[in-house]
Amino acid sequence: MAGEFKILGPLEVWTGGEQLRLSGAGQRKVLAALLLSAGYVVPLSHLVDVVWPREPPPTAEKRVRNLVSELRGLLADGGLAGPVAAGAGYRLDVGEGELDAAVFDSRVRRARRHVADGQPAEAVAEFRAALHLWRGPVLAGLECPALQPQVTSWEERRTAALEEDIELELDLGRHHSVISELSEQVAAHPLRERLAGQLMLALHRAGRRPEALRVFHDTRETLAEELGLDPGDQLQRLHQQILSDDPGLAASPPDRRRRVHQLPHDLADFTGRATELNRLISALPAEGEPTTAVVISSIDGMAGIGKTALAVHAAHRLADRYPDAQLFIDLRAHTAGDELGATAAALETLLRAVGVPRERIPDKLHQRAGLWRDELAGLKALIVLDNATSAEEVRPLLPGDPASLVLITSRRRLTDLEAARTLSLEVLPPADAAALFTRIADDARAAAEPQALDEVVRLCGLLPLAVRIAAARLRTRPTWTLAHLAERLGDQQRRLGELATGDRSVAAAFALSYRQLTPVQQRLFRLLSLHPGPDFDAHTAARVADIALQEAERLLEDLLDVHLLQQRTVGRYRFHDLLHTYAAHLALEEDTEADRRAVLGRLLDHYLASARNLYRLLRNGCKLADAMAATHSAGVAFADLAEGQTWVLSELDGILGAVRRAAADPGAPIAVAADLLLALDPLGDVAFLWPRLNGPAAEIADAAEARGEFPAEARARYMLGGGLWQVDRLDGGEAQVRRGIRAAHDGGDEAILDRLLNVSALLAFHRQHHEEALAIFQESLAISRRSGDWWSQLEVLNNIASLYIIGLGRPLEALPWLERGLALADRVGGQSATWQHLMTNRGRAKRALGRPDEAVEDFRAALTASRALASPFQEAMALQELMVTTRRLGRLEEALDHAEASLAIWRQLGQEARQAEVRVQQETIHAELDGSRPLA
Repeated sequence: MAGEFKILGPLEVWTGGEQLRLSGAGQRKVLAALLLSAGYVVPLSHLVDVVWPREPPPTAEKRVRNLVSELRGLLADGGLAGPVAAGAGYRLDVGEGELDAAVFDSRVRRARRHVADGQPAEAVAEFRAALHLWRGPVLAGLECPALQPQVTSWEERRTAALEEDIELELDLGRHHSVISELSEQVAAHPLRERLAGQLMLALHRAGRRPEALRVFHDTRETLAEELGLDPGDQLQRLHQQILSDDPGLAASPPDRRRRVHQLPHDLADFTGRATELNRLISALPAEGEPTTAVVISSIDGMAGIGKTALAVHAAHRLADRYPDAQLFIDLRAHTAGDELGATAAALETLLRAVGVPRERIPDKLHQRAGLWRDELAGLKALIVLDNATSAEEVRPLLPGDPASLVLITSRRRLTDLEAARTLSLEVLPPADAAALFTRIADDARAAAEPQALDEVVRLCGLLPLAVRIAAARLRTRPTWTLAHLAERLGDQQRRLGELATGDRSVAAAFALSYRQLTPVQQRLFRLLSLHPGPDFDAHTAARVADIALQEAERLLEDLLDVHLLQQRTVGRYRFHDLLHTYAAHLALEEDTEADRRAVLGRLLDHYLASARNLYRLLRNGCKLADAMAATHSAGVAFADLAEGQTWVLSELDGILGAVRRAAADPGAPIAVAADLLLALDPLGDVAFLWPRLNGPAAEIADAAEARGEFPAEARARYMLGGGLWQVDRLDGGEAQVRRGIRAAHDGGDEAILDRLLNVSALLAFHRQHHEEALAIFQESLAISRRSGDWWSQLEVLNNIASLYIIGLGRPLEALPWLERGLALADRVGGQSATWQHLMTNRGRAKRALGRPDEAVEDFRAALTASRALASPFQEAMALQELMVTTRRLGRLEEALDHAEASLAIWRQLGQEARQAEVRVQQETIHAELDGSRPLA
């Protein structure tokens, strides 16, 4: 169903001839923001600023998501497409003719094409149709400071279209019909000299010369009172012409401009960037097609990424299309203490470049900007503004004539620069980086050592500046090999020193970006380099710097905007390798050892609190969580198991890195590190993390033993003993468990002793020492009963049942233990992970007792629960049991389906032994299927 979105006046949505009722200011503001950027992604952070212009609440992002969801439902009820999630925000796509602002733009473009084709009457008709779409000010009645720049831009477009229309109507001799409208517009915009001049000309042509002179007098007084300015040259010239009754009022002034070509030389070794170059060129209108607005492309990226090289290369490719002027200015070279001072200095340079004498250049910034636009009017000019720092700095430098093209480079994303297309550069693809290195080195050594070449460009972080410097160093050192260069770059402590030659240095390029940060931003940038993982979220960053979450989110986005951080997935941030090295050097130089060590303490504290939150979700009722070290942080609160598992797995590299640092640092809180590992115990089963946990567990166990911290040692050895057993290293597992039991006794830690005894019994079980295992299980069960740890009781009850089913071959004796466990689970915990184990074992017992149909029901219940709890290990186990049982029932096709499903999960978890078991069953089932089919 076609709809109408209206923003040229009060915000309205129409569908099927009826207006939709929008509920609440928040919903109206979100819709307004999406419509102002229709077809483009509006960042979630911007929507937060739109709804809360001052201090947003802590739940702002969640509330915005709710507003978007409500808006989507409202529009869907009206048969309209709603906003869709895209990138780090939302996008609202509108169809052709559905948004009045887009219709306005379309009609204005058609009007300007008519002007270019010499059809003024048709152009006036289109301008008038466009202007009639306005029902009042943009988004009238909706107060929203964050949207004001876009609102102001649309009001400027309206006035500009009106001025162009009036100009045409005056040329067509319609001066009488425009006087009334012009009088209203001059009253509404008393500082707009073009409107005043048009009214003066209309009145003069209508024979109302005194009124025309009065308009000039009133405008001059208003400009003097409001701005302290005199009217511009054009208006004063018109005033003199009216005074002298000049018959040539409509004549254009002679063109005094000269052509200028100031582009720097293009790089002969420019390599790659074909996609980015195509994006820049495709943003331009086709040659010969009339243009309606200045094309502005902003190229941003980290220091050394090749922004200037790309802009200059593109400018040379496009120079023929802009023959009147090709200008280049490095805005960083015009710094004058503040951005506006730099802009004024840059305007003077540009004006002098196009031939304006120094004495004609005014002092005021806005006057220079006006003169600059006047000088470029009618010209096909290409302007490269290099090293811009902000949109505010750039705006006065933009021409007004649509025949011009502006290319801007900046280390910052200029997202607030209206009408600009942004292009964020990434590092080079490996093949392009290698090609660039080879072209610069100009040496057969690169071709002779392809593996070393790949390693060199990798160590350069695929950053063009770093690749250029490394290649230049090789070229000037004929005795070096690429392998030697790679070895030098491989030393992280000296890598940045190696990436410097002459006046070019990667570290110096980074330093320029760093110095432009505020002290708070600089501190976060440095301390984040101490995080031991490859990426992190805002929660972790907040704990690294000991700041509030909301402040961390803001600062992270600031660092992202200036390309000192990267974001590969929403909500997670990371360093470029070379920037990480640079930040780490700064942390060593500018932060004290105490500050750096405090980061590790806060990280361990935060990770333990968060992992314990997940532990309690996975093992509700397990007393071990309460026995873990106290934390200052509350950790991340998870809505459900899936969210918690996703978070911990995302942070796992950082968690394990922090644990290993604690093992190596004698001053680190080893007990917190040990408990952090312990909190990962249930996830070790669910996601089969044991191959990754065993190394850190061994390091913590040995470090704790060396420091005489027996409880920490016992907990680490529990994790290590169980982990080694999980990867089929029974001897090593038994040795660690024995040492862990001894440490638990020495430290008086009965909570972990219970767990260690359980693992010890399991190991005896796997050794087929069944009576020994049963005795140890009973000992563990007694401890868990004393402590009231019902979760531990459930696990031991399940393990005793397994012993009777698998070890002793007495499934009937297993059933009472299982029923006892299931009754306890139903009473206290419901369908937990242990409940799945109990159901699986009950299915096994029933199958062994010749009740396969009942067994299938238990396995299916376990399968459903495992999926609800996002437990792939248990899911695969239930599928494997279903495979065995349905095969026994003769349902061979169904058995194969279960086999394929379980095999896929075992592959994902890296369980080779389990995979082998399933494959053997698959082969048997296939043979049975082949034997059951009749011969052809």
